[in-house]
Amino acid sequence: MSDDADGPLVSYILATYGRPDELRDAVDSIVDQTYRPLEIVVVGDTSDEVRRLFESGGRFDEEWIHYHRNTERRGPGYAKNIAYEHATGDIVVQIDDDATLVDDDATETVVSLFEDHEDVGILAFQSRNADTDEVKLDETPDPPEFHMTPTEPYRATNFVGVGCAFRRAAIEAAGGLYPDNFTYGFEEMDLSLRVHDTGYDILYTPSIAVAHKKSPGARRETTETQVRLVESRIKLAVRNLPWRYVAFTALGWSVYALALTRSPAALAAVLRGVYEDRRELLAERRVVDDRTIARIKSRKTMLYFWWYGPHPGRILPPNGNLDRLKWEA
Repeated sequence: MSDDADGPLVSYILATYGRPDELRDAVDSIVDQTYRPLEIVVVGDTSDEVRRLFESGGRFDEEWIHYHRNTERRGPGYAKNIAYEHATGDIVVQIDDDATLVDDDATETVVSLFEDHEDVGILAFQSRNADTDEVKLDETPDPPEFHMTPTEPYRATNFVGVGCAFRRAAIEAAGGLYPDNFTYGFEEMDLSLRVHDTGYDILYTPSIAVAHKKSPGARRETTETQVRLVESRIKLAVRNLPWRYVAFTALGWSVYALALTRSPAALAAVLRGVYEDRRELLAERRVVDDRTIARIKSRKTMLYFWWYGPHPGRILPPNGNLDRLKWEA
């Protein structure tokens, strides 16, 4: 964007659907960044309000801001994949369309952290409640030790897509960004497993924060959300984990889905979704190696025995929180 900019190009990607006001604030927070050079790639719906923001004479009518219409709704992961394909930077930053960057020097911090940590492939940002400024623990990757708090940096098992940054080399080594067949939820965990398997690591960094409004606009109904989340959990195991993990995970999450929804029809929908995608899932199956499993287990987060899910210590006293048995819609 400016002649005196000599750092690496940083691409911001956003997927949007039905939230023009929140999207405007999100893009404004990127435009206000002091770092250059930047590009912004937005993939979203075809509403007039959204289109006008990027059309000639619109608020974001700039050569370095690109808007691509998404003609079909196949989930946020699919839209983010399109945005990633259009992005050209060696560093790619992703934020939700209802989140804003808290500090205007966040991009400098992203670049600096990647330069200082050559083994890090993903940076996980801190997520704060936009109204209260409190850290959103449900949008924070678990620390490797129970006593640690999200006010300090640590090596993490996964990241949350509300705010994060990717080293393109790590994403390419992992086989690309998100799976297209995850309708809703846990595409970030799938990518996390694959990135760990390349040898790259994930760094949670509270020095970069987003304020998350968590707008209800465009969010799915409660039962459908729960069905899609459980379905994605099982798909994740099929794509990445040894069969013993697949069996335990499918059984555990199926029981959880039935208890959560109290609906046999919901459980049937979960299993039907996995079955319908079985050929694609098996074709994409790339089992992570034992070193990856050992690294994740050492952090006491998402692998326990042959189960892919929260470590019991995250749920049970004295360190756990029983509220983690619930999912917010």
